[in-house]
Amino acid sequence: MNDKLPLKNSISLKKLWPTIRNILIAVVIIALFAFIASLPNTTSIDFAIMRRSLSNYGIRQRNVDETAKEEISLKPMTASEAKKLEQQEKERKRYINESRARMFVESATNDYYKGSYDEALRRLDRAGIYDPCNFSAFKLRGQIFFEHNLYRKAFNNLERANQLPNDDKTIARDLDVLRKLLRYSRNEIDQLRQTVNENPDNKVAKARLKELEERIQD
Repeated sequence: MNDKLPLKNSISLKKLWPTIRNILIAVVIIALFAFIASLPNTTSIDFAIMRRSLSNYGIRQRNVDETAKEEISLKPMTASEAKKLEQQEKERKRYINESRARMFVESATNDYYKGSYDEALRRLDRAGIYDPCNFSAFKLRGQIFFEHNLYRKAFNNLERANQLPNDDKTIARDLDVLRKLLRYSRNEIDQLRQTVNENPDNKVAKARLKELEERIQD
């Protein structure tokens, strides 16, 4: 009789175990949901605190940077620093101007080969403003004037080009030719002036005289 009681208790526990297990699972799930529900509030508070901290740090850092800049700007420069800064600024402007002058000379060269001589001369004038020591600008200007028989203008520009550093071996030859043309033109002008004085109605002599005077004028 007593031997059968444990067996009955064991059978009753087996029957109740599924219910107990389900209750335990439900308790665990409820506790888990309660824990998860508490996380967003805590996380949002942490993120808000973090954002405020980072924002305050950024403001403090900007203030430090601005203060440092003000201290640097207010710090007086020494004479050597000021001179060095001035020299650097001059070098920068010189480089920019020389670059612009080269661009105008390149454009003028293209105009020259196209036969647009007036446009080429206009661009060369602009190049001379940016860089008064541009060898190519004086050389090309002298070439254009030479081809248009404006001997004095051609000579002045080629002579200026020859004074600048260069390795062009044709300028000396062209200058020598121009000297001879100028000398010949002046001699012919003297003779034509005498002819015109003796015969004011000589239109051919007057026209030739005017042409030669334009060739040798500056």
